[in-house]
Amino acid sequence: MSDDKRRLPTESKSGEVSAEVDAFLRDLQRAPPRPSGGRGRLIFALDATASRGPSWDRACRIQGEMFEATAALGGLDVKLVYYRGFNECKASRWMTNAADLHRVMRAVSCLGGETQIERVLAHALGETKKRRVNALVFVGDAMEENVDRLCQLA
Repeated sequence: MSDDKRRLPTESKSGEVSAEVDAFLRDLQRAPPRPSGGRGRLIFALDATASRGPSWDRACRIQGEMFEATAALGGLDVKLVYYRGFNECKASRWMTNAADLHRVMRAVSCLGGETQIERVLAHALGETKKRRVNALVFVGDAMEENVDRLCQLA
């Protein structure tokens, strides 16, 4: 496999974070503070199967930087959900700071298995029933599940 195919889309040949990530962070810093409606809630879901292993550490760093950038906007509560193996899908507690997110993400290792996106979506629906979730972000590189079922849940 060539170096270009193995490199993350957010990584340049020199190893710098891409213009897209830089632009996202700049836009986030310029955004107005969140109204007094409270902190935003984001479920950050990750595919931690073996194919994601080579890019895992870099992805953890980028996600942590994005989370740190939200602090100036009134903050963001993040719940990490990840799956790996053939029947393992785990969710963290709601976290309010980047240090906790970094710690939890560093503790996850990638393991061969199949996608479990349906379980991620079901968890997000359950959390939303308890209290509004403003967004779900999913990062993965494959999908082996029934697309109609996933679209219905999404």
